[in-house]
Order: sequence, then structure tokens, then C-alpha cells
Amino acid sequence: MDAITALTQTDFSSLILSVLIVLTGMKSATSVFEWTIKKFGLETTWNRRKQEEHELLIQTAQKLTALQENYNKDMEHLMSAQREALADRINEKYKYYISIKGVPEDELDEFTHLHTAYKGIGGNHSGDAKYEYCINHLPVIPVETTLITKNQE
Repeated sequence: MDAITALTQTDFSSLILSVLIVLTGMKSATSVFEWTIKKFGLETTWNRRKQEEHELLIQTAQKLTALQENYNKDMEHLMSAQREALADRINEKYKYYISIKGVPEDELDEFTHLHTAYKGIGGNHSGDAKYEYCINHLPVIPVETTLITKNQE
């Protein structure tokens, strides 16, 4: 019971203030100690570990930069290859549409999407000219499709 009575009579504001003063003093002493060690050029385990972590962070950043550059180069090569494939596909469709003297109705959307993708990856004016010629100068050929179901067989 005496312990509880003593606890209720404790001045908590003074206790908290005392703890804060002690912590501030410890922090100041640590700062003075670190400054002294740094001034004399002494190396501590903590200081060495901090420097190793810093070097590791720099190496990691450099490796990430190299990976990003490789990724960008690879993406550029892939985009170039895809651009060539799309240009070839547009050229094939262009020749086919000219040979049949029109654009089949069921291929019109596909041709437009093909051209949009080509432009999206930096396609040149050659693909544009072929697309524009087909759309503006060739008629749309209606296509009839007949679906055969199992009941009709």
C-alpha cells in the first residue's frame, strides 16, 4: 500500500522533464564523441558500417542506371522491329486492296487499328500514305457472310 501511495505522490512532470534532460545530455555527449573521433580520423565500427552502406547504395544506384539504359535500348530495338513488321503488314494489305480494287468491309476496322498502332510506335509517312490512299480512293466492298450452324447441316 505504501508503494501505491508513493506512486500517487510522484511528480510526473518533473520525472518526464528529468528524462528529457538526461536524453538530451546523452545525445550531446554522443555528438561530441563522434566529432572527436572524426576530428582525429579514427574509424569506428559504426562509422565503417555507415560508409559501407553508403558505398553499397551508390553501387546499387549505378547498377540500376545501367539496367535502365539496357532496358531502354532493348525497348527501342523491339519498337523498331515492331514498326517494321507493322509497315510490312500495311504494305501487304495495301497491295492486296489495290489488286481487288477495294477494301473489304470486314477488314476496314482491322486496317484502321493496324495503322493506329503503326503511328503509335512512330511509324513514318509511307504507311500513312498507303493507308490514306486505301481509305480515300478505294471503295469499301460489302462482304456477305453465311454462318453454318449444326442445325443447317
